[in-house]
Amino acid sequence: MSMMEDFFTREKANEGIKVPLTLPDGSQSEHYIVVRGIDSDAFRDAETLAKRNAMAFAVIEDEAKRAEAFADERLGLIAALVADWSFDEPCELETVKKFLHQAPQICEQIDKVAAKRALFFAKGLSSSPTTPKASSN
Repeated sequence: MSMMEDFFTREKANEGIKVPLTLPDGSQSEHYIVVRGIDSDAFRDAETLAKRNAMAFAVIEDEAKRAEAFADERLGLIAALVADWSFDEPCELETVKKFLHQAPQICEQIDKVAAKRALFFAKGLSSSPTTPKASSN
């Protein structure tokens, strides 16, 4: 019989999981990022702020500026999922956003990993690795 704790994802989502980074050509690198889950406090806070900001962005008349504001907000949401990384630069929101803007494949990878709740069960997945492999696409 399942215990209530078997459904918990928040704590592990806050801790995050280590994800190795591959270069754009698919080769391995020495770098990694620690990705929080979508149930993490940091992501939930960023999501709440993004919803508030969406109302303000909707009234921007210039279509290009409005689109830029929404794109930057989306980047901020994904950046909120990054808890740590192996780069020399500090893992701060603006630095992460700049990195993700220039490396959209990593942004996409973070988004996919963070949404997989199975990776963030409190008990963990004993038969599966906690670090997902990068996709080949």
